[in-house]
Amino acid sequence: MNSQTTKIALICTSVVAGLSLSACGGGTVSIGIDDGGTFVPVAVVSSYKDINFLQNVNGMSSGIASIVNYGPGGQTGSVTFGPAGMQTMSGYTVSASGNVYWGNNVYAALGFDTNFKDAYAPSLAMICNPVVGGVGNANIVSTDVLVSTNAVPVYSGLQLAGLRFSQYFENCQAGGTNPPQVGGNNLTFNADGSATIITVNGGSQVNGFLNLTPTQVNAALQGLPVQTYGPFGYYTTLSAYQYKNASGLTGYAVVEHGSDMPINLRNGYVAVWY
Repeated sequence: MNSQTTKIALICTSVVAGLSLSACGGGTVSIGIDDGGTFVPVAVVSSYKDINFLQNVNGMSSGIASIVNYGPGGQTGSVTFGPAGMQTMSGYTVSASGNVYWGNNVYAALGFDTNFKDAYAPSLAMICNPVVGGVGNANIVSTDVLVSTNAVPVYSGLQLAGLRFSQYFENCQAGGTNPPQVGGNNLTFNADGSATIITVNGGSQVNGFLNLTPTQVNAALQGLPVQTYGPFGYYTTLSAYQYKNASGLTGYAVVEHGSDMPINLRNGYVAVWY
């Protein structure tokens, strides 16, 4: 398991998670700085890379995203996400009690740990919306994963040796299932730079066990897809990140991106190991 200890979950609509910061919908109360009677709203802007579920897995650059918030009790800010040229904006509000509210253009969302420069934004976020052929009655899919630009990419399996991630999130659910599949998923980086992946549902394989050699791990971490055995995961990359949260603690997370082909995707998924 990785080393981070402070976590937040930012959740909308019917999605439920047992992490500490969750909310959906709701109004706001504007606050600001009193500067000689002049009202001045204070916004904090956090920048992100956006990994979209249908972007090419074969070395395609990430999109650009952002979260703007005004702190507890502040006015409504915004989250901007999606592939270049097709970006979507939604609301982002922090209540006086510290709960986060995503706007109407986000069906559901999860936040992973606090942001180094903003305790009311996540280090990573998963955004989920209805897509034809998605999961469940609402056809929900994790369409985008946002990674703070303060996070540092890790390109070598040896740099991750000894880390084990036992939480897998896809479609804004643990395990990617409804009801959530909390246990049974593991991504382990071994001492020689190889990796072992066990996924109960979805991801790079279904109900399977997969060993990646050090060469395959390094390729996947550097944006060169490796062949796997999932329903859409015939080509898979693993984008690993080291980051610091708002308390200054170091954490790690891995974004898994798979598809039926390396470019011109017809089907794809994006998930988070945490």
